[in-house]
Amino acid sequence: MKRTVVVAKIPYNRWGFSPMSTYSSNVIFNNSNDYYFDSLELGYEQIKFSLLGVAGVYKLINKRNTKRFYIGSSVNLARRLSEYINLTNGIRIPQSTSELEISKSSASDWILVILNITSPQLSLIYEQYALIKFEPTINKYFSVVPKINLQWGDLDLAIHKIEMFLSLFDERSFGFIRFKIFLKAFTIAKELKFDSENIDNKHYTTLVFVYDKNLPAKEPIVYSSINKSLKSLLISYGSLMEYVTNKYIFKENFILSFEPLSIENFTAYNYKPYSDHLLRKNVIVFNDDLEPVFEFNSAREMARHFKIDLKLARTAIAKGAYQDYTLVIKEVSFRKKVFVFDSLTLNLIIELKSITEAFNYAKVNFYTMKNLLKTNKPYNNKIYSFSKTLPIQK
Repeated sequence: MKRTVVVAKIPYNRWGFSPMSTYSSNVIFNNSNDYYFDSLELGYEQIKFSLLGVAGVYKLINKRNTKRFYIGSSVNLARRLSEYINLTNGIRIPQSTSELEISKSSASDWILVILNITSPQLSLIYEQYALIKFEPTINKYFSVVPKINLQWGDLDLAIHKIEMFLSLFDERSFGFIRFKIFLKAFTIAKELKFDSENIDNKHYTTLVFVYDKNLPAKEPIVYSSINKSLKSLLISYGSLMEYVTNKYIFKENFILSFEPLSIENFTAYNYKPYSDHLLRKNVIVFNDDLEPVFEFNSAREMARHFKIDLKLARTAIAKGAYQDYTLVIKEVSFRKKVFVFDSLTLNLIIELKSITEAFNYAKVNFYTMKNLLKTNKPYNNKIYSFSKTLPIQK
């Protein structure tokens, strides 16, 4: 018996886009509206041929708990949705925390909403807007790295769309900051030379920005691809990812980034620490799209997740790669700031970076300082606290 699939409009948002102005195909949707499928399975059956090779933005909503939903984009919606079908059927292994959650429910338990159909060049731009607008609860990150591919169409149209989104946000908002970054990246890309021989490389669409922290007013050096930056900087891909992820300063004075930075961002970058026992080493797992998909507190936790031997996990971490993933060590500090107050006025005197700095400042031993921090008792007319706000003294 032939199954009938009902496609119904729903009153989600009305973006008012005309995404098909740069793309033409015989698709079943009216592109100025959102479209709703009662299940991921039925939605995929309806569009797997109609949207083959078509880019767009989508939303997956859990029927059992509609507060749990995910937003993503793809340059090939039909292929991406087939991956979700395989995921929910247990054929495909979850490759991120979001996929892990989606895999725990059947395809019939996920509502599919096609938010927008567009060209590949615009799909990440629309995804960035959707993430900000809807604030999905399954997505771990709301920032999309700008990617530009000359094969994907006219950069001028992309810049026009970015400017349109930029006008929707207050200048102090997260949305304004993100689209300001997109605007600068696409504007710079117009002036860059893209090599056709590298066009099939998986990192061809990723720009690399190199800033000199000693010359903050100077425009950055911008490489049109990761491969170009690796050759020029004489650095490995794993090291590049480490410096970008941890915000380490490269070769004394250079700051590396996959997107444009402002001078205010420079303060977040520090020199790579060495042999610091107060640092815990987390493992961040990146996919080929430079998206962080897992973060583990230890090699043991990573081994448990991937169901591999601990020795194999440690070897992979040392190499910086496991299967198709890139592994980056992120050093997390155990340090806690210590705030020093005047015991009479309760005014803040100084902010110290660690207990070590605190007991050196107070000229006491470690155990005395621990007691002072625990009790908040005055010592030499000073009170020491882990909190920037002192508790009311009785």
